[in-house]
Amino acid sequence: MISPASIEQLLNAVVIEDVVGDYVNLRRSGARYKGVCPFHDEKTPSFIVSPGLGIYKCFGCQKGGNAIQFLMEIDNMSYPEASRSLAKRYGIELIETGTRDDDEYKEKQKVRESLQAALDYAADFFENQLHDVEEGKTKAMPYFKERGYTYETIRKWRLGYSPEAWEAFTQKAIKEGYKAENLELAGLIKKRENGSHYDLYRNRVIFPLIGVSGKLLGFAGRKMSSADPAPKYVNSPETELYKKSDFLFGIFQAKNAIKKQDKVYLTEGYTDVITLHQAGIENAVASSGTALTPNQIKLIRRFTPNVTVVYDGDAAGIKASLRGIDLLLSDDLNVRVVSLPEGEDPDSYCAKLGGEGFADYLAKEEQNFIIFKARLLLDECGSDPIKKSEAIRDILQSVACMNDALKRNAMNHELARVCEVDESLLASELGKLLRNKNLKHEQDFIQEVKQVTAASGVDMPKEALTDIHQERALFRILLLHGEEPWDENTRLSDFVVKELKEDDQLIFNDDMCALITSEIKSASWEVWPGKNYFIQHANMEIASWAAGVLSSGYELSVAYADNFIHVKKEEDNYRNELTAVFLYLRKKKLDNLIKHYTQSLQEPDADVSEILEMLNYLNDLRARVAKKIGGVVFSI
Repeated sequence: MISPASIEQLLNAVVIEDVVGDYVNLRRSGARYKGVCPFHDEKTPSFIVSPGLGIYKCFGCQKGGNAIQFLMEIDNMSYPEASRSLAKRYGIELIETGTRDDDEYKEKQKVRESLQAALDYAADFFENQLHDVEEGKTKAMPYFKERGYTYETIRKWRLGYSPEAWEAFTQKAIKEGYKAENLELAGLIKKRENGSHYDLYRNRVIFPLIGVSGKLLGFAGRKMSSADPAPKYVNSPETELYKKSDFLFGIFQAKNAIKKQDKVYLTEGYTDVITLHQAGIENAVASSGTALTPNQIKLIRRFTPNVTVVYDGDAAGIKASLRGIDLLLSDDLNVRVVSLPEGEDPDSYCAKLGGEGFADYLAKEEQNFIIFKARLLLDECGSDPIKKSEAIRDILQSVACMNDALKRNAMNHELARVCEVDESLLASELGKLLRNKNLKHEQDFIQEVKQVTAASGVDMPKEALTDIHQERALFRILLLHGEEPWDENTRLSDFVVKELKEDDQLIFNDDMCALITSEIKSASWEVWPGKNYFIQHANMEIASWAAGVLSSGYELSVAYADNFIHVKKEEDNYRNELTAVFLYLRKKKLDNLIKHYTQSLQEPDADVSEILEMLNYLNDLRARVAKKIGGVVFSI
């Protein structure tokens, strides 16, 4: 165990905004810092760092604590691991006493520590082979020099070399006390059929894969000769430490430049990133040849909302990667693109133009992604009207990914000019796409509100959580429209049943609603049984209720029809009604949370500044809920 005195000394030395700032782009807000929470998806920043108290707090998901707890949460570390990592960073010597707790050294954590130790040893081995062993100096060093890498660049990126011998690393590592099974788990060696092992990266130059915190996660080994029939790269397999979908090459080296310039250049390969950094363009990262993933985009969003994708001069490759860019647009990122001349990639073209020339090229040639995509697809269509209509629909799919209505409108206007199509026609088609998208956003917002109320940890009296009128409205909509489509894949009943089963906060005061909820939660049927199941129910209360709901009807006033006033009928509006009901039910919890925190301000030991931050967040969320509910009238 680490002594409490050592932990106190460590936390007194830690600058928490620097620790958190390695993972989150923080903006000063008074005496505190604010940013987008790295632990859950959110559009409005609710993550606060308080240097004076040495703590962080998210008012959205309620996670918070000191610098040690932050590292434990974000890097999946144990308490001792996080403490030692911080101690190393700040030059603090920890005093460890007594016996180690079993909870702190579970088997999984032991494996992680063993993998990390194996990777760190391997990095030293590969560097040593490149710089100090004749084979590496004569075979691998010339390869890096030919690419134009300076000695400083080679050292900065910890580039290395794995010898040609089949077992050079394996034998050395085992001799040094590393177990073969751990080396295999770390993705460094492979087992033969006879049980012996060989080096995975043999006869390759090595690119270490370093995570956002500076920890080594794995390696990429590249062959040095195009005549070699072997695959161009051999990459680390997925391990406890390395998840390809969560990783961006160069993010550790680039994050400070990204924050400073509020922009990132997204490339494809390792060599692209290293060449750009050496040329002074240090806000470049790479997706490592994979399609962009949601977690990679989330990693980018921590540091900037502005992304410029740098495409190789390969039309087929550009077209194949277009769909992944929609994910960036959906996450409210501002996306621009630069296309390089045919046959060029960022590595080769930067080397050809030089750092200053390439930076000028990027600034001059970058353009809005939507317009770029439109011109690319329309050029392929020629005069074929069918292909053109398909291309325009594809382009509009990307426009629909944008969440800002003003940006969409401006883009629609520009597309009408580029595509030579009537703007109102584009707006009509875009509206159809947005209706499906808006439904998804409504569902996401319901989940956001649910997460906040669930994470608060504040107990509320049962009668304060719901509203009988809204409870009955929920089940009325379920009975009348349960078999109607909710989205492209599910019916309304699927969505409601899932919410009722998963959300313990939906407590119903109305006896009939509570009875039906119990029926749904305990039911053996997997498919919604439909209206007749409830009309013919053995429980006469349920059967009578169902008959009453189905027999009651509402007619619009003749005045509405006579004056040509359009009012959405319930069958056209059931999705909006249901969304509003769910939000209204959860708004009750928000109201009571606000009341709870307002009252807690009067407590003598209250942390007034933190409570006020929480109240600001809850009031903002409540205002968003009220706006969503709007003027929807619920049928009772």
